[in-house]
Amino acid sequence: MNQKNEKVCIMGLGNIGLPTAHYISKHYPTIGYDIKEQAILKAHQTGIPATSNPTQADIYVIAVNTYFRNNTPDMSAINSCCQNISQLNPDALVCFESTLQVGTARKMANTHNLKYIAVCPHRWWEEEQTEHGVKQLRVLGTLNNESLNKAQQFYNTLQIPTHIVSNIETAEATKIAENAHRYVQIAFAEELKIIASKNNLNFDEWRAAINTKWNTALLEARDGIGKECLPKDTAFLASLAQDTELLKGAMKTNDNYVQQFVTKTKNS
Repeated sequence: MNQKNEKVCIMGLGNIGLPTAHYISKHYPTIGYDIKEQAILKAHQTGIPATSNPTQADIYVIAVNTYFRNNTPDMSAINSCCQNISQLNPDALVCFESTLQVGTARKMANTHNLKYIAVCPHRWWEEEQTEHGVKQLRVLGTLNNESLNKAQQFYNTLQIPTHIVSNIETAEATKIAENAHRYVQIAFAEELKIIASKNNLNFDEWRAAINTKWNTALLEARDGIGKECLPKDTAFLASLAQDTELLKGAMKTNDNYVQQFVTKTKNS
């Protein structure tokens, strides 16, 4: 089959999945899948056919949410998608663009007898979609050489550049480390603001002075580290080993910062 005639199913039509579906639909016949009626309706309203029933496809792009619940990564939505794919077309190329805990993709391949697996995590940023939208350099790791060939053809057709790593675990770990790095950077700024408040220093002036050094780029300290990705991915990374004191300290710093600067402000 000519690759551009292959059907692509986007599994998960949320903040990442829907823009992904729109982008891929310019290159392939595309259908969306989601269990939420509101997501399906939004897809239809924006021109993407979508269904609540898993559908046959040649390529599946998994973009569902993952979670950190009860002090452990929750990959249940990923497992559900893979179970459906195994019943529909176990020979399909399965591209994980969701954030995964390390080891998830290989476990899904083994559990559901999926032959062609690629991990190519998204780097999509809502606030700057021109430079940081669906089309940008990404990391790509695959299960085997056959998966690599299929995935490279797919992403090359999409004109999405990829940095190839030797295995799927490295690709999974790269995504969570990227966001954990950002979390730690923000937490350091928050810690300095806490220190400033206890020592009668003007944090904004102090930050501006610090950033005059050529290799320093101290971030702002705003309203705490919110949304889902950064806190979740930092927790994913911290769960991979016992001695992750830097990450745990950053999470504690953010909790302290929110208590001192955000919660008090809202209650005042």
